Amino acid sequence: MVQGLEAAYDEPDLARLAGRLDVSTSRYTALLPGDRMEYFATAVLVEIPDDGSAVGIVNLGHPPPLLLSAGMVREVTPTAPSPPINMGALVGEGYRIDAFSFAAEDQLLLYTDGVTETRDHTGAFFPLVQHAGQWDADSPSRLLGQLHSDLVRFSHGRLDDDIAAIAVRAAAGTPSYRRGR
Repeated sequence: MVQGLEAAYDEPDLARLAGRLDVSTSRYTALLPGDRMEYFATAVLVEIPDDGSAVGIVNLGHPPPLLLSAGMVREVTPTAPSPPINMGALVGEGYRIDAFSFAAEDQLLLYTDGVTETRDHTGAFFPLVQHAGQWDADSPSRLLGQLHSDLVRFSHGRLDDDIAAIAVRAAAGTPSYRRGR
């Protein structure tokens, strides 16, 4: 992913960045033995401007981020699917940027599939949206703490998959993006 960080300086938008990541990864995986279909990665590319304009997101087959806003929780699902990294040539290189409002006090939770694939003693998956709707997190660190506590409690301490999460909060003075302005 280092090549993706470097490419972010040169690409004008997230869709082109996704394309560069796909091409670069394809170049590297062509050198690896075995079935190239096994070498893919999901990702979410997010651009959060500091001027209050719309947040841009390209979801490359990854679990949808959660937007926590004014007591409501919603999954930020793509309007059209984009292929995972290293599958663009196979399924098409249609990378789509979705935009949404990220107003003051809103929080965005990005997470790996290890979160939603955490299981309880019966084998049921962790219901993330249901739990997130019960949180009263007023900061990213508190939101992540509540997520961790709920995962540990739900799984009875058996977190068997890799889990990563990032939470971002819009600053109090962030102007709100309005579509069509």
